[in-house]
Amino acid sequence: MSIELRCEGCGKLLKAPDSSAGKRKKCPACGHELYVATPGRQIEELPLAPEDAAGLEREEALQAERRRLDHLLAEEDQPPRGSATEGGGSSNRSSPKSGMSAEEMVLRFLAAMRDSDLTRADDLLAELRSRRFEAIEVVDQLGADQIPPARMANVPPAVYQGFLKSLRSRL
Repeated sequence: MSIELRCEGCGKLLKAPDSSAGKRKKCPACGHELYVATPGRQIEELPLAPEDAAGLEREEALQAERRRLDHLLAEEDQPPRGSATEGGGSSNRSSPKSGMSAEEMVLRFLAAMRDSDLTRADDLLAELRSRRFEAIEVVDQLGADQIPPARMANVPPAVYQGFLKSLRSRL
């Protein structure tokens, strides 16, 4: 049997022996180099390994545990409401206007984007801009973490990272 192919250089219909499959050859008419593809009849299907359901369940459980621990650590990192920083000023985590930490405002912004609530997202963005440096620090910390916070767990990672990049560029 032979393999039929058309030269991309001159358009001539060519025939190559099956032994040429997977190799590069030159067109005898114009000298253009061609790749001779393996015909479908010669491609052997490789069997796939069965899906490891137990492995997938273990991975899911580990991710859930990671999110739970991240949430607990985030709660521990937050100072009690109304507390002051060591320098005696007001805490950089709490907004006088809303009483929310910069992290909470960023997370609410992300949730608003997730829910397509653009009005709420714009309101939060305006407040975050007044605390630009804190907000950028929070966005950078969230972006560095491989696993999104628990409330963003149902958002695909690429979309989540896109929300963070968008927010950072708008700050």
